[in-house]
Amino acid sequence: MRLLTKTTLNLLSISLFIYLFGVIAFYYSLRIQVDNNVNNEMAKRKQSIIRQMAEVHSSITQPPSRNEMVVIAPVESAGIADKYADTLIYNREEQRYQLYRQLGFTETVNNQNYYIRIYKSLEETDRLIVRIITIMTILVSLLIITLLVINRYSSRQVWSVFYDTVEKINRYDLNTHEEFRLEESEVKEFSDLNRVLQTMTERIKNDYLNLKEYTENASHEIQTPLAIINSKLELLLQSGEMSEKQYKALADAYEASIRLSKYNSTLILLAKIENKQFPESKWVSPEAILDSLLENLDDLIRSKKIVVVRNFAPDVTVQMNPYLAEMLVVNLVKNAVRHNVKGGKLVVEVGQTFFQISNTGPEIPLDNNLLFKRFYKSSASPESLGLGLAIVQKICALYGFEVSYQFKENMHCLKVVFV
Repeated sequence: MRLLTKTTLNLLSISLFIYLFGVIAFYYSLRIQVDNNVNNEMAKRKQSIIRQMAEVHSSITQPPSRNEMVVIAPVESAGIADKYADTLIYNREEQRYQLYRQLGFTETVNNQNYYIRIYKSLEETDRLIVRIITIMTILVSLLIITLLVINRYSSRQVWSVFYDTVEKINRYDLNTHEEFRLEESEVKEFSDLNRVLQTMTERIKNDYLNLKEYTENASHEIQTPLAIINSKLELLLQSGEMSEKQYKALADAYEASIRLSKYNSTLILLAKIENKQFPESKWVSPEAILDSLLENLDDLIRSKKIVVVRNFAPDVTVQMNPYLAEMLVVNLVKNAVRHNVKGGKLVVEVGQTFFQISNTGPEIPLDNNLLFKRFYKSSASPESLGLGLAIVQKICALYGFEVSYQFKENMHCLKVVFV
């Protein structure tokens, strides 16, 4: 939830709570005031009735007002205290009950005790209360809406610098070499935030450029002496002027040098993938890459007597860097061929949204938690560097693909989902 929306909702919640509490309190306070006013009117009416009874001595008096009714009845005892209460009286004309305020008291006239009840209609006062509450509700609602609109507009203006900063950070890419500039703000907190982000971005950019420069230099400077070492070892191995022990030592050194060269190249490739140094993307066909790769590996596949099963959906293309697409497929297929058993099976599937390699091999599942870690080896093969599936995982992470492993029907299955 956006901060602006959250603050608006908080303000709205508090305003509604205060409004509801205020309406209830206002209603009851107004109700008390109205009852007090009606009680005062009925007390005055009481004095008027007493005077009329002393003059007229009537048992029942019905005043002309329809909003008021007086009932007088003789009683034996006197001295009953004045009693105010609300009551409902059925209106025969309108055929419904109406709310009345009642005052009951006793009075002695000419040695005769009378119990007098005065009823005053509350219908008009209730209508007045409803009208007042309605007007107040409309006014307060308009006030709350106005405050919310003003608060949202002013907050949007105040937070505009923050949103601009978030958008620029989200779009910023170190590989584009664009200058990272943030807007100035009159708000101290936003100004401090932009200053810290500006400094941090510059530091990250410098670190990235230094790392990139180191990677490129390492790629060149390390590969060159390794190539010289390999060529010199090859010459020594071909000279034949050494003992068997010396020859074995040179052969081991040459093999270690080759492995070191491969490690160097692969680790540099991983660093370039992590640094997103392959920005260009094209629509590539996994089927075309697979056909070319399987043709190149035909001799190895034949030597291990592996049965290849192809299942390709038509016209499948994926948008990614062509070199990384080839590296993804090459590492998966080579891994499946290298760890396959003699006379085994290799199943290559390409669907509209996935690419899967399945192969026979050791009849035990691999460790999913370690499979895509660097330098993890599922076998003791000297040709394996333990970096192939790490490269696959990094390429998939770069493009948002999902890579997963399953062991089913004695087949090791590696699946890459494009979308």
